[in-house]
Amino acid sequence: MKRFMKSFFVALVIGALASLSVLAGDKGDKGKVEKKTVTFPDDVMVNGTMVKAGEYEVKFDEGTGELSIIKNGEVKAKTPAHVEQRSDKARSTALRTVDKGGNAELLGVTFGGSNQDVIVGASGSTNGTQ
Repeated sequence: MKRFMKSFFVALVIGALASLSVLAGDKGDKGKVEKKTVTFPDDVMVNGTMVKAGEYEVKFDEGTGELSIIKNGEVKAKTPAHVEQRSDKARSTALRTVDKGGNAELLGVTFGGSNQDVIVGASGSTNGTQ
């Protein structure tokens, strides 16, 4: 009986430790990747690369902090990016651009259903307009 209790207790401790490691893995959501197919209505500059109007897959890897523009499996442009909280969930996926001397430049992406915006540029960086 004593041996059974020891074995039971050891099994219980191992199960508890395994549960904690699984929960800890879920909280470390840094490897989250979000991707959607979007249509660029006009040519857009992304990190110095001109992306022609058309349909692309936009992918953001939160772990690496990188936003990629992909067409037919080929990466057309990459740029550092970070997330910023929204006050509500986005209804649809949207691109945010700004006109810079006749050329549109990508500022960010909002993925439909997300409560975060993906903003082009490293976290905490400024673009000179404060």
